[in-house]
Amino acid sequence: MRKTVVSVAAALSLALAVPVFAAEEGQSSADTAASFERMKADHIKRLDDRIKSLQSERSCAQGAKDQNELKACRMKHKAEMRGRPDDMRRKGGPGGPGGPMPPPSQ
Repeated sequence: MRKTVVSVAAALSLALAVPVFAAEEGQSSADTAASFERMKADHIKRLDDRIKSLQSERSCAQGAKDQNELKACRMKHKAEMRGRPDDMRRKGGPGGPGGPMPPPSQ
């Protein structure tokens, strides 16, 4: 009997403690909204940069006269893309090691 009471008390303690810890670590809705808007703006900027780079490669490819020029366009684009730091992998980037975590999905 005593074992059952102790087990029930332990389970109840754990069940009540988890929501308390989750509530303490949660972000306010204003922080979450600001974080979302910042992440959205960063993502759109990266997309715009990539589109610009792809359009540049397209122009180069359209102007190519032979296979060697086409290959040079591709190599130039690849080198350009490698030279850019990937924000998600870079230390301190959003969601990366040492960086801010994105808000939890709901």
